[in-house]
Amino acid sequence: MDRANTGLHERLKKTTAISQLGQGMDVGALNDYSHQIALYLLLKVFKREINNNSQRQRRDLISMTTAVVKEMKLPINLEEIERLVDGVLYSGDPKQQSYFTARIYDEKAGEIREFKYRYLIPDREASNWQEGGSTVYMLSETAQEIIFITREILEEFGFDLEQFYTLQLIKNGNFTEAKSSVSNLIARVRNLIKKEKDWREDILRNPGLIFSAYKERKRRTEAEVREQFKDEKKVFNDIFVWQDRLDTFENVNRKEGELLFEELERARSLHDRLAELTISNLSLELQIRRDNPDIFWKTSRLSFKKDFWQNTILQEGLPRMELLEEMLNPLFSPAQDFIFPLDWAWSEQQLYSYLEESEAELEEFEVEAAPKREFDWELILDLWQDVFRELKEEGEFNLNQLNQLPPAEKERWLSQEINLELFMMFIITDIKLRLVEEYPGLDERLLLFKRLTEKNEEFAELAGKRVKAELNAGAEKLNLLDQFIISPYKIYLEAE
Repeated sequence: MDRANTGLHERLKKTTAISQLGQGMDVGALNDYSHQIALYLLLKVFKREINNNSQRQRRDLISMTTAVVKEMKLPINLEEIERLVDGVLYSGDPKQQSYFTARIYDEKAGEIREFKYRYLIPDREASNWQEGGSTVYMLSETAQEIIFITREILEEFGFDLEQFYTLQLIKNGNFTEAKSSVSNLIARVRNLIKKEKDWREDILRNPGLIFSAYKERKRRTEAEVREQFKDEKKVFNDIFVWQDRLDTFENVNRKEGELLFEELERARSLHDRLAELTISNLSLELQIRRDNPDIFWKTSRLSFKKDFWQNTILQEGLPRMELLEEMLNPLFSPAQDFIFPLDWAWSEQQLYSYLEESEAELEEFEVEAAPKREFDWELILDLWQDVFRELKEEGEFNLNQLNQLPPAEKERWLSQEINLELFMMFIITDIKLRLVEEYPGLDERLLLFKRLTEKNEEFAELAGKRVKAELNAGAEKLNLLDQFIISPYKIYLEAE
């Protein structure tokens, strides 16, 4: 039976964040307009964020807010403006950098729970803390939902709804509104890219998160990931069909259309980058699970009763009784001790990095690489050149052809673990072959193609071609000595 409270908790999160924006602070003459000014500030930060403008430090927020107050023809008082900015950044005393909190009803748990959130959070990439840079802020997911909520671009609707909305606007010739929709596309995919990059960094630091964060990640099967990217790429293709029809629109609209499709190409490029990062992270998770199984079953056996009370206090005693009170007080005290804010601690640290060079010298969306793995690239290239040669000459390669190889040759394929990962990457997502410079985090399929081309120039003909995969129903599975068994896929070049 349908229940009226279905999804109530998630709805309350959004309405609470909206209603509390800019509230609960004393900003003098701006009190009656604090909510409006705060929302305008989020919009300005959002605009700079999607345009890669790093001028989002606290002083920039103050400058933007001053411009908003001036535009609204309200009295300008720098002290009041600073209090308003701090009131958007933190709850209460800015020195403690506290989260905003609210107690809201959770219909699934049947109880009222505390909801913590922020409107602006540090942008780790843009801040360059390791070089002594100041904190650059970006919209939190909560703030993004506030921006998107009037357009219904919420998490439960997904990325494809914005794509569909953009397509409908283009069909109607509404290029101005479509460009705003493309900005939303770019913002969403940038946010997803950031999540994937943060996830990679987190699991490299603490591999145990692969299990502990299982539910939060909403982990899907490889087939589901592949299908999602396939559907989203199809929508992009449907949108770009209309690029050839710009001549059918009015002159003024044609110019707007050209600018629109430039932004769309940027969105599509970012989306391809997201696909590469997602597959790269899946590959990394598989590698960590396979190479370090012990990290997932190590649990703490330490307990207060046994280790502290029975084995220490009862057996050895305490030098003075006051220590017992000091030990037990924190466990039963109704007052919670001050917790050192994570942002303070983080700002004092040097970022752990696998990169040997400055991030400023890398591409815009560079990913920190995993610890370097050792491979026999001569062997790998020797094995894969036959696959790529058949792709070039026949346009396709059936993976189960490897079943016909002698056992010694199959052993060579199995000897390099990257071969098995490459097979799965080709199956899960499409990729456009292109020659790029090597850098940490580069998609290993592009790395393979680059090195194959350096070894044999004949493969350069494949540059610009898109490699896809499909299931060859009814065919024999690929089986390499019972150590690697997968369905009978074939990889092929997309017809031009």
